[in-house]
Amino acid sequence: MLDDLSRSIFDQAYSTNLVYEAGCWQKCGDAHCCSFARHKSKFRFFAREPAQELPLLPGEWAYLCERGWDKQFGDHEVRAHDYEIDGYKMQWTSVVSRRPHCACDHGTRTVICRLYPLLPVLDVSGKLIKTEAMGMYEELEQLDGMAPACQVTSLSFEQMNLLLELVNTLAAHPVLRFYLMAYHRTKRHVFDRLAKVEGVASAFQKFEASMLRRRLMDHQALSAELNALRSQFTGSDVSDWMEVAGRLHQADQQHLSIILP
Repeated sequence: MLDDLSRSIFDQAYSTNLVYEAGCWQKCGDAHCCSFARHKSKFRFFAREPAQELPLLPGEWAYLCERGWDKQFGDHEVRAHDYEIDGYKMQWTSVVSRRPHCACDHGTRTVICRLYPLLPVLDVSGKLIKTEAMGMYEELEQLDGMAPACQVTSLSFEQMNLLLELVNTLAAHPVLRFYLMAYHRTKRHVFDRLAKVEGVASAFQKFEASMLRRRLMDHQALSAELNALRSQFTGSDVSDWMEVAGRLHQADQQHLSIILP
């Protein structure tokens, strides 16, 4: 069961109706962010299954299940992930939905769907420093010099305020803040490395080849970077931070009926 603070944070996040631009799914022509079908077709081996995988923040799967909103994903699987850093095992879940078109309902869409296409870049205190592209497909677009599939190019003042409200809500939770920052660090690590890969192949081909050869990450370097980040959060309050993180992981695990590697 989620603790009161985490439940309150997710209540606020899920009540923030950030949409950037009404009807944006029509501007890109095919509700691109609900399937990424155009970009998935560029891979030879990956992303062949007609499904959408949505990464969740720690505790988010438990929150969805408590609210009964896990049913919106239709035919789905839940995947549990972990990544070992010194003295702490990072843990998060993702939901893989085979529901046609959008994986979730608009009113109960996940945090990543609310934030997309922008990833907030935070400092340790939770201050918003800047935003950048949310996902891997946007990074691959940039490496290949492609025109962005997402056609959202500006924000109204109203939507800007909602973005800041959502980011501030998430950043108020130390564990969620860490995971948002860890995702950003990991994304930059992967695509900074990929940008240095030589050859005439497209960025999509280089990504797939690096993934197959297990060269996307320098795990020793990444683990050290994430551990250094975590130490900035814990400091002298390491036991408190670990306890909060542990409660979120336990809450998610209580609702995991299917765990895949």
